This record gives sequence, structure tokens and C-alpha cells, in this order.
Amino acid sequence: MTPSPNRVRATRLFVGGLVGWHGGLVLSAVAGIILSGGVGLLSGLIGAALAVAYYAIGQGVQMQYADASPQTLRAASIASYVVRVSLLGGLLWASIVWPTITSALDARGLFAGIVLGVLGWLAGLVVAFRKLRIPTFDEPDPVRYDPPREDC
Repeated sequence: MTPSPNRVRATRLFVGGLVGWHGGLVLSAVAGIILSGGVGLLSGLIGAALAVAYYAIGQGVQMQYADASPQTLRAASIASYVVRVSLLGGLLWASIVWPTITSALDARGLFAGIVLGVLGWLAGLVVAFRKLRIPTFDEPDPVRYDPPREDC
């Protein structure tokens, strides 16, 4: 079975984001090492992993519901957003309740990993989007389309 054009586009965007994220991952590892050595490296990798998890879940939902109605896609997107933000909130709560977890990480490396992971994902997404071939016209609705009359 051949996937629909919508699903192919969503998959290409997902792959483009992952490719760009890998570039951000390398940069976050380098930035973490520069900022604070081994602890910074680990922190940068964790930050980049958080970024890819956030975006991969959202893009995965877009791929899954690519052919659904706009209302269903909107509901799924909002639900995935609520889940992703709740998971990040849970991580924030855990870092407040158990400060020993965050004391083992370098905040600058974690921040660099998150920022560079997000920027890498978004750069890959933009490059992939530029390569997509999306028609810029609407197909005529066969039910409502009236051909031009010849008596005019």
C-alpha cells in the first residue's frame, strides 16, 4: 500500500528534523565539553535528548494523523502538546523535589544542549520543508463547480 502524499510529507519533515537535530547534537556535545568538561558533555546530551523527544512526539502525531480531518488533527495535536508539556513539567517538578539530580548536571551545558537541539531540529525542518513539493492551488470541488456557460 502506497502512503498518501500527506503522510509522505509529514515523514519527510520528521526525517529532516532528525537530521538537523543530529547536527545540533554534535554542537551541544562540543559546547558542553567547552563549558565544563565531562559533566557538561553529559548535560548537553541530556538537553539535546529532551529537545528531540519533545519534537519527535509532536511530529509523530502529525505523521499518524496526516490524513485525518482537520478537527481530528487539531485535537490530536493539542492532546500531544498537553502530554509533552506535562512531561516537561514533571521533569521540572522532579528537579525541584530531588535537587541532587540537577546538582549532578551542569546548567549551562543543559541549556546549550536544549537550545542547540531545538535549533538543529528547526533548521532541519526548514530545509526539508523547502524541498517539499506542495501544490499551491485548490482542486475544484466537483459538486459545487459550475463550468462556464457558453451563452455569455
